[in-house]
Amino acid sequence: MMRRRLAILVAMAAFVGHAQTNAPVMRTPAAGVSQPGAGTLQGFTVPEYNADGQLVWQMFGETARVELVGGKVEVQGMRLELYQKGSLDATMRSPVCLFDRASKTASSDEAVEIVATNMVVTGKGFDWNSNDSRMRIRSDATMTIFNRKGMAFPKVGVK
Repeated sequence: MMRRRLAILVAMAAFVGHAQTNAPVMRTPAAGVSQPGAGTLQGFTVPEYNADGQLVWQMFGETARVELVGGKVEVQGMRLELYQKGSLDATMRSPVCLFDRASKTASSDEAVEIVATNMVVTGKGFDWNSNDSRMRIRSDATMTIFNRKGMAFPKVGVK
């Protein structure tokens, strides 16, 4: 039991050390936010900035469990905000995802919802790569596009 706790503490220290020296940076949980057990965090943010210091994306999670092997993070209650020229462009939500800090990718088999100014995309399962700004929804993808007045366009050619 003591060895397992020590292994978890070493893994957490490595995770924090990596997070402090490599983007994205794992911020310390806000005051009053608990850290439930070894290997997990609650209430965290992982931001990514471009070379000009502008926010490109940031991931929020209700809880995160750091895997001891491979350095991946299982994020529960994930929300990902995507920015264009410093302004919020879209928000993606999923109940759970696996985030790879090294490759800056996330994936899940669970439901996903992406909300942007004039559209909402939903589906099941996704793969996201921050390096090339690509998102792939694996199945049941549905896109609703809204006109400028905020109402859905009428269906055309559907009986």
